[in-house]
Amino acid sequence: MANIIYNAGLRDLLVNTKTFDTATYKVLLERSTSSYSPDKDDDSILDAEGLVQITVATYAIQTIGSPTITEVDGSDLVKIDCANPAFGALEAGQTVKAAVVFRDDSGNGIPLLYIDTDSGGLLPRALGGGNFTLEIAAAGLITFAQA
Repeated sequence: MANIIYNAGLRDLLVNTKTFDTATYKVLLERSTSSYSPDKDDDSILDAEGLVQITVATYAIQTIGSPTITEVDGSDLVKIDCANPAFGALEAGQTVKAAVVFRDDSGNGIPLLYIDTDSGGLLPRALGGGNFTLEIAAAGLITFAQA
């Protein structure tokens, strides 16, 4: 699979008054035993059929930190970015298959990104008791460019 942008999340970014830098976006970690098959047409992530999250004791869904939207005129692009989500020390015994970024709508979660290839090349990754941080590419979470 490859990283994807969900249609519902992209639409949400474009029409919602709470944009990426003002809404609450979160990241969850998908476990390798998950049978979830990501589809760009998925409208809800926490209701996604077959999605299994990591279940080690210290795991918790993380809120995106330092969300930004930057206009880069010289390059004719707009970059949506955030700090690298840090999950702290996660116990050994499970493998992270992917991460899902979603907007917390106090319900099912509006999916924005499915990330199974991070900048550090760490996905999939077996948990070994150490700190788990998802490395966001220097280009950002999403970059929109014009020719």
